[in-house]
Amino acid sequence: MISLLLVCFTLVGAASPANAYAGFSESGATGTGPRVDFGVHGDTARYMIVGAYDNINNIDTKNRPLKIHSTSNNPITIHITELPDASTAPAGADLETLVIDKKTGKLYIGY
Repeated sequence: MISLLLVCFTLVGAASPANAYAGFSESGATGTGPRVDFGVHGDTARYMIVGAYDNINNIDTKNRPLKIHSTSNNPITIHITELPDASTAPAGADLETLVIDKKTGKLYIGY
């Protein structure tokens, strides 16, 4: 599976460095638990970490954009079961308005 991940990682980014790395581990700087690091040799978690560590399922994009898309006729569905209440946001947070259409399930962002 690690070889497949390395192939996928290399194919996804044509600009990937020659020393691209994708590997599985059970612990790391982010805590214990299974994870896959995407990076380069010497900085194995440089680009992204996907895993179940610190009692949370994580996708850590390392301050890079995350794009999820599908080229099929079937759209991607993301199911969110719980969102934090806006009153729990830290002081000074710059909040946007999010609205979910209960009939269609579409999410709209108001500025």
